[in-house]
Parts: sequence; C-alpha cells; structure tokens
Amino acid sequence: MPDLLLEFFSEEIPARMQARAADDLKKMVTDRLVAAGLVYEGAKAFATPRRLALTVQGVPAQQPDVKEERKGPKVGAPEQAIAGFLRAAGLTSIDQAKVQADK
Repeated sequence: MPDLLLEFFSEEIPARMQARAADDLKKMVTDRLVAAGLVYEGAKAFATPRRLALTVQGVPAQQPDVKEERKGPKVGAPEQAIAGFLRAAGLTSIDQAKVQADK
C-alpha cells in the first residue's frame, strides 16, 4: 500500500505551539481519511520551527465502492417534487432511478 507525505512550510512557529500543531494536523488528516473510507496502518506527525509534516503509512490506492440509496417522492407525486429529487440525486430522468415498493 502507498504511503502519504504532507509537508507544510510556514513562517516561524513558536516552540510552545509546534507539538499541538503537529497533533492537530495528524488528527484532521486521519479523521478525513477514515471518513472517506480509507483505513490506514499508521500515522506520525513532525514539527520544526518552519514546517509541519505528516506521514501516513499503508493508505489504500483507492477508496472502496460505495452504494447509496435515497428515498424519493411517490410515483404519482407532482412533477416539481420529482424534478427536485432527480437534481439532488444527480440524475437526468426518472428512467435512471430504480422504482421499488415502499416497505
């Protein structure tokens, strides 16, 4: 699995803020990776007076496929409701949607 390296250059970071900034960077990036479905093996953050760096080991090359179901309006609903649902779902016509009975 690939590794990820992020390095940010900046103006001088005060010594008392370096460790916290590195930890915050690690938390933000790893939380977003997990939210995107990318499980990693490990992460380590580094800080110097002029840069923050983060290495993430074992990042998958691609995220897993996601299946999403959305409940739309009834088949006999007004055209505006159906058109709004199609726009929100990224569809161009009702033929692209799967119509099924409500449980």
